[in-house]
Amino acid sequence: MAEVFTEDVIANWTELSTETKSELLNEYYIRAGENMGIETKGVIVEPMYAPSGYIMYGYNSEDGYIHINEYVLNDPSQLGEVLNTATHEMRHQLQSDVVDNPGAFSDISDEIVETWEYELNHYISPDYDFQGYCEQAIERDANDFAENVLEEYQEELDLK
Repeated sequence: MAEVFTEDVIANWTELSTETKSELLNEYYIRAGENMGIETKGVIVEPMYAPSGYIMYGYNSEDGYIHINEYVLNDPSQLGEVLNTATHEMRHQLQSDVVDNPGAFSDISDEIVETWEYELNHYISPDYDFQGYCEQAIERDANDFAENVLEEYQEELDLK
């Protein structure tokens, strides 16, 4: 993360075009995905809408792409959320890849693979059951992963 989102990039984030921000996010996702051994095809930045009072930051389509809300990307105060969302959705790609090919990820237990597979096949959408959505093991895992990654770079990225 720190190799792509350097102090210079962060200092100039508000002046960067949507295209440049997208390219940087894409570079982060691709490079991190290569390090994790997962299929990362790219980042798609698009407008996203949610019910009044909610913000949709992004999602993973389980095909190697993550989708990020264009409005959040262009809100200078949301850089931390953009990085959190991209990292969270990256973890969902790992979960999907593990379920599709568990033999390639021998460090992940069969029990975790079974849980992820069940939850990916019986996904609880926040649109229907927000608490159930939050309590899913796949969501807790993705939240913890993103939080840990951001904490590691928090001081360097000065996003607090």
